[in-house]
Amino acid sequence: MTGRAGAALLALVVLFCLLAPMLSGYDPYRPDLERALLPPSTEHWFGTDQLGRDLLTRTAAAGRISLLFALAITTITTILGTLFGTAAGLAGGLPDRLLRLAATTALALPGLTLALALAGVLPPGYVTVLAALVPLGWVNCGLVAHTATRRVASSDYVLAARAIGATPFYLLRRTVGPHIAGPVLTVATADFARTLIAVTSLSFLGIGLPPPETDWGGMVSEATPLLVAAPRLAIVPALALAVTGLAVALAVDAIEEPSSESAPRARAMRP
Repeated sequence: MTGRAGAALLALVVLFCLLAPMLSGYDPYRPDLERALLPPSTEHWFGTDQLGRDLLTRTAAAGRISLLFALAITTITTILGTLFGTAAGLAGGLPDRLLRLAATTALALPGLTLALALAGVLPPGYVTVLAALVPLGWVNCGLVAHTATRRVASSDYVLAARAIGATPFYLLRRTVGPHIAGPVLTVATADFARTLIAVTSLSFLGIGLPPPETDWGGMVSEATPLLVAAPRLAIVPALALAVTGLAVALAVDAIEEPSSESAPRARAMRP
C-alpha cells in the first residue's frame, strides 16, 4: 500500500515538474525586478524570488532538470553495473575477482569528496557532474547483479544449459535476466534517490549548472543570503527535494512486491 502511495506521489511530482512551467504562463528564467520578493498571492502562489521570477514555476523547472539529470546518471550507472556484474558472474575466475576488488576499492573511497575534487578542476556543467558521479555510481547495481548472477549460474539448469552448448547471451536472456531484473530495478530506484541528492548537493556547492539554468540545489544556494528575509526561497525547493526523496523511498516497496512474485514466472522460462 505504501509502495503504491509512493509511486503515485512520485508521478505527481513528475507531472508538476513537466507541466507547471508550461501552464503557469511565467518564464522561470526571465527576471522582472519590479516584482522582486513579492509575497505569496493568488497571482504568485509561492511569491517571487529576488529577481522577480515566479517561485512555483522556477521550482518546477529546476525539478525537471534535477529529475532528468539524476535519471540519466542512474541509467548510465545501472547499465554499467549490470553489465559488469553479470559478465563477471557468468565468467567467474579472474573477472570475478577483479570485480570484487574494484567494488571494494570504490566502496572504500569517499565518493562525494572525490566528486568535489574532480569537479573543482572542471568548469560547472553537465559533463562535470557526470564525470564526478558516474565512475563510482555503478557499484551497488554491479554487486547486486553479480550476486544474483552467481546464484543463478551455479544452479543445475544453467550448468545443464552450458553442457549442451548454450551461449552466454542465451543464458543472460533466458535464465539470468529474469532473475536479476527485480533486484537490479530495486537497487536502481534507490540509487536514483541517492543520485538526486548528490546532484543537488554538488549544485548547492556551486558545481552544478551555470546560471540561469539551475536545479533544486542551485535554488537553495541562491537563496542562502536571504534566509532571514525570505526563507521560503530555500524552503520551497528543499521541500520539493524532500517530498521526491520520500516518494522514491516508498516506491521501492512497489517494485519489491512484484519482483518477489515474478520468481515463479522466471522459473518457468528455464531451458
